[in-house]
Amino acid sequence: MQADSSHRSEEVDGRMESAAKLIDVVRVLVVRYCRARIGRRSGTYEAADAVAKDSCLAILTGAAEAPVLLAFAYDVTRGQVDYFNLARGELPNPLSGLPGTQREIMVLRSLVGLSADDTALALGCSVQAVRLGQHRALTTLRPTPA
Repeated sequence: MQADSSHRSEEVDGRMESAAKLIDVVRVLVVRYCRARIGRRSGTYEAADAVAKDSCLAILTGAAEAPVLLAFAYDVTRGQVDYFNLARGELPNPLSGLPGTQREIMVLRSLVGLSADDTALALGCSVQAVRLGQHRALTTLRPTPA
């Protein structure tokens, strides 16, 4: 009987450790995203970190019902950042001139550091659409020769 409870305890400990690692990974991505989209206000990332904290709490609250955690985390965080920027009435960053999907691809790929596969998963589109969107965004951002 004691061996059975010891095994269950080890299993629970293993699950808790896995959950903690997953939370750390999601937190890092959320903070990077918020910092990329909000930037520094008054020389610090304080506002971006506050939005990231709110996003992480919302993600933890709804993660159990989410079919794809990365897509859910992206949706929650994007909504939090959009709300913050709307409330401030400020342009979020220099990429704001790009169409919405292209801007999000650039933020997720270049600033957050997601792969094309993970970006496609977060945005709910194909990897090819991500690559094409990134190409179009880079073409738009590239300076025209004089």
